[in-house]
This record gives sequence, C-alpha cells and structure tokens, in this order.
Amino acid sequence: MADAYLRSALTRRRLMAGLAGGAAALAAPRLTRAQGLGGGAANRPVLLAVPFAPGGAVDIIARAVAEPMSAALGRPVVVDNRPGASGAIAAASVGRAEPDGHTLFIATPGTSITAAFQPHLLPGDPRQFLAPVGRLATQTYVLTVTKSFPADDFAGFVAWAKAHRGEFLLANTGQMTATRLAGELLGLRIGTEITPVPYRGSGVVGTDLLSGRVHGIFAQLSDALALRAQGAKLLAVSAKDRSPILPDVPAIAETIPDFDVYSWNGLFAPAATPVPVLEELNAGLNKAISNEALRERFRADGVTFVPGPRQALAEILDKEIKGWVELSRKVRIDAQ
Repeated sequence: MADAYLRSALTRRRLMAGLAGGAAALAAPRLTRAQGLGGGAANRPVLLAVPFAPGGAVDIIARAVAEPMSAALGRPVVVDNRPGASGAIAAASVGRAEPDGHTLFIATPGTSITAAFQPHLLPGDPRQFLAPVGRLATQTYVLTVTKSFPADDFAGFVAWAKAHRGEFLLANTGQMTATRLAGELLGLRIGTEITPVPYRGSGVVGTDLLSGRVHGIFAQLSDALALRAQGAKLLAVSAKDRSPILPDVPAIAETIPDFDVYSWNGLFAPAATPVPVLEELNAGLNKAISNEALRERFRADGVTFVPGPRQALAEILDKEIKGWVELSRKVRIDAQ
C-alpha cells in the first residue's frame, strides 16, 4: 500500500513537472529604456528566486508561471533556485539585489513563520527588506488520518484527541513549517495536546501514515488526494472555507471559528523598488495567473491562483506574522 502511494505521488509529480516545463524564455518584444522595469535593457531577464531545489511543488509552480509572465512582461522570466536556511538565503539575496524589478522572490508560509518564531535570525522581518508584488497561489491543508483511526469525521477526531491527551501522533514536514504549527494551533483551540512527529520529506510521511505508524498529518490537498486513494481518511480542511474539490469535507473553521491555515505563495521585490515598477510587475503577474490554461493545469491538485493588488499580499504577510507571533507566545518549539 505504501509503495502504491509513493508510485502515485511520483507519477503526479512527474506529470506536474512535465506540464510545467522549464523556465521559459519567450521571444520578447523590444522595450525602450523609458518603458519600465527600472529602465533595464529590453532583453534583460527577470530572475525569480525560488527558495527550494528544483523539482519541488513551489519550483514547479514557479516554472509554470514563468512562461505566461514572460509573455505579459515582454521579457524572459527565469527561475533561479536558491535553496537553504528555510528560504532565508533566497529572501536575503533578493533583498540585497538592485531594486530595478529584475530580481524577485517567491515566498511561502516559511517567510512569515521564520519572522515570528526566529526574529533574531538574519535577514529579519521580510517587511523591512522586501516589497510585495502580488499574490500567486494558495492551497489548503487537509487533516488526513490513517484508515484505522477510530473516527471518521472531525467531531470524532476532537473527541478522541481530548480523551487520549498527547496520544495523537501528528506527522509534519519540519519544525518550522505550517504543517507543524497547524497541529500546535489545533491542539490549543480544542484544549488538548497533540504530539508532533517531524519528518524530512512528505514521501516518508505518506508511507508511515498508510502503515499506521502515525495517526495523521496536515497534508497539502494534492497529497491528501493521493493518500485518500490509498485508503486514508480526510477529516477537515484547514482553510476557512471548504475546497470545491472536496465539497463534502468540512472546514475546521465550521467548528473552530477563525481557524485558517493554508499554503500560500507570493512574489516580492527588493524594498526600494519604485512603485511604478512594482505595479508593472503586478500587472504582468496578474495577467499570467489569469491564464485559463495555467489555472486548469493545476486545478485538480487544489492549487488556486489568486490575482489581485499588491496590497493583498502585504495584508497576508501582516496577518500571517501576527498569527504566528501570537502562537509563538503560547507554545515553545525548538527550531533545530
């Protein structure tokens, strides 16, 4: 069963990678120095720094968006993988880059989590050295449990977790991740203890979940669907609203008001980037992620592209940092 899950996940990833392709550099119409993007040369590419190695979910999305964004901006958009330090290396490098619109950073929940739980680490609060370009995509997490777990719905899970304090083993993909912190927040809100079990990769988590070595995980929707195909049970989604892909799976917020944890991505530029350049990049990004072919490509995996103004991304970052700071004051987590 576990091997079947791994094959399923691998097939899905290969399919997404194949669809996404490489960082496309489309033929760019000639632009004059006065036409924006900091007055850069017409053929100078926009580098999109991804804080993870090639092949991961964020990298796949970035490479898929690069193609239509290249067309929208009229110049190549090239993915530049800069992994390490939970995204801090990529974020810091973009913060130090020339603020001319030619170097961007794709942020994840880790950007706000690090700022909240490890504010002493460089580069520090991203709001001080990065400027929002725009929202990119969101994907909910799903509370997914092994098929042998003695509850089939969220209410049953809450009752069991309260009756067996500290016995529910919730896997996560790292200490400073939303999948870990969602479990901490859930335990606080329902008034019990949930025991975290850290892993280094989602594939191993799936194997152990399917075999019953752990009770559950907050899995990204795409991974949750693969796990359900192998017998796992989906109890609730972590975002405030139900997913259209899982209309029969309730949102935790239906039981616990204001519970809203989800995976998100957004593009940032160096803080001193001129507003007209930021607006030009925002327009290009919005046009790219409004492309119906792109949206359809990722729809089945639960990825929702969310065009909008730059301020919408700033509000997400403010809300996320505030929420995680509040949680950090209530729980102690060893970041190592």
